This record gives sequence, C-alpha cells and structure tokens, in this order.
Amino acid sequence: MTIEQQWRELREAIRAHIAKHGRCIQAVGGAENDPPDIQPFMYTIGNHALGLPELLIVGTSESAFGGVLNQLSQMQSDRDKAFEHEELVSVGGKFPLRILDTGDVGREKYASFARIFYKSDTVEVRQVLLPDTQGRWPDTPGCEAPYRDQPILSATKEATN
Repeated sequence: MTIEQQWRELREAIRAHIAKHGRCIQAVGGAENDPPDIQPFMYTIGNHALGLPELLIVGTSESAFGGVLNQLSQMQSDRDKAFEHEELVSVGGKFPLRILDTGDVGREKYASFARIFYKSDTVEVRQVLLPDTQGRWPDTPGCEAPYRDQPILSATKEATN
C-alpha cells in the first residue's frame, strides 16, 4: 500500500468518525516505547469545518480526556463561537479549564492531521490547560506534577515571534 493510499484511508476513517460523532479525537504518543522527553497529546478534528478552532490537550493521551475534548467541542459548537484566549470554561469539575490560543505552534507542531485532513494551513488550535488539584496552572508557582509539565503554547508562540 502506498503512502497516498494510507492517507486516503486515514482521511476516510476520520471523515466517517466526524459524520457519526461530530468530531474525531486524535491521540498521539503515550506508548511505553515513546522517548521519555516526548509528551503525549490529543486534539479534535472536526471543528474547523464549523469555522471553529480545534482543541488540544498536551501531557496526556488518556481516553478520559477525550471526553473532555468532546464536551468542550460541543460547547463551542452549541454557542457557535470560539473559545477566547485565556477564557476559563467549566465542564463540571471543581476548577475551570483554561483555554489558550496556540497560534502557529499548535497548528504546526501538534495538529498536523487536522491540517492534512482539511488540506489547510489555516486550522486554528486552542490549548486546553488542566489545573492541578488546587486549581493552579503550569505558570503558577507551586503547581503540582504532572500539571506543571504542560507547556503553555501561547507563551511559546510569543517567544518565537
């Protein structure tokens, strides 16, 4: 099977999943044989077709967080408006989640399948930051592991401009 055939099959699988569920969650990494310095991540594919940003969580590929991305994606779709940079969004937990605009770094480094699927370099990506058990963010002193290890991609974007 050629690479082009593999991409065609992958696109069709994503398209079918989006048709059935409204979006697809792409998980990357998290396998035992991954290099220790590589963080797993997951993101949505499907929001771009609605004119909304794809959503990304870095630092985990646990399936439970796919449900969080699904819930957030549906919230964004229901309100027909993108989450804003630095918006706090509650999904029912003790603390809200923090949404950040990732700029180019999210689109180019993380959401590559979304770009390939849509054949577009204009796919917007918003990062979902998870607070620690005390409600602290990775850029807050005292943030607990593993939450403090989440990169803040908007800071990365600003540093590269």
